[in-house]
Amino acid sequence: MDYKDYTVRDFLHDELFRKWITDPDYDTELFWETWMRENPDQRNTAEQARDVLLMIGTEEYTPTAEEQAEVWSRIAYTIRETPQKTAVFAMWRYAAVFLGVLAVAAASWLFLHRGKAIEVTYATTYGETKKIVLPDSSVVRLNANSTLRYSISRNSTREIWLDGEGFFSVVHDNDNAAFLVHTSDVDVQVIGTEFNVNTRRVMTRVVLNNGAVKLKLNGEGQEDIKMKPGEMVSYSTATRQLVRRNVNPADYNAWLDNMFVFNETPIVEVAAVLQENLGINLNIEDQELQKELFTGSIPMSDVEIFFRTLSRSLHVVIEKKDNNSYSIRKKKT
Repeated sequence: MDYKDYTVRDFLHDELFRKWITDPDYDTELFWETWMRENPDQRNTAEQARDVLLMIGTEEYTPTAEEQAEVWSRIAYTIRETPQKTAVFAMWRYAAVFLGVLAVAAASWLFLHRGKAIEVTYATTYGETKKIVLPDSSVVRLNANSTLRYSISRNSTREIWLDGEGFFSVVHDNDNAAFLVHTSDVDVQVIGTEFNVNTRRVMTRVVLNNGAVKLKLNGEGQEDIKMKPGEMVSYSTATRQLVRRNVNPADYNAWLDNMFVFNETPIVEVAAVLQENLGINLNIEDQELQKELFTGSIPMSDVEIFFRTLSRSLHVVIEKKDNNSYSIRKKKT
């Protein structure tokens, strides 16, 4: 068979090629190694097909809408960052993931959408975290019960809209393009750094691990804030309340290791964290108990450990109502 005119899609559906990648033997190894040497012009196409087949496996693959949008955004970023010839190659490399069906559509997409923003949305449920690698290789760790939307185009800055909590590791852009994180309270402008953003409880809290960020507070008369590593800034547009202080960033980033860390935190706030991240409702029946302070850590995968610790240290009774509801009250003396 003559493979000289084969496309990525053709290779992916060729039985002998698939056998070479997924279940090779002496004969197939010999055939394809010889063919690659004799057809150097087709080597790139065959290698692309091999990479795709290793990634998607032997079964047919139907991409989700989220995956399609992510591929388009990576194409857009590649076009902005690299010369035209390299960009076209990268486009086909990503489009090949979709077994050639979207490869044809990619050419039309480039013609119709060149310069327009491409948006991708991610969401997590209670108890779920997600690692997101953006097209510029920046990484976002999205905490539970959160939503992230990012937009990127050929000529624009990198922008993210966050509802919930996320930890950002931002890489420096060669063209010094800005990286912006938008919440309902602030805009976080970044060059290259690591920081945590939490938008829960009608406010936005930013904790800076390293690097430097500038906060543009929403609302009239608010001055921009330049943060230093180890600082936390909390701001609410609704209440105009602003808090700025030094903290231990590790306490606020512990969720990255599936832990919650508290340091003399009122039980009512601990209960709020459990509800926001795990969907657990903790009804504190005694108002005085709400003011009790808790210091310690809670594994996200086993909240029962926290309940046992709390029961012993505060002499309380914790009663499970259903799968996601608990009540807590002081023990009778």
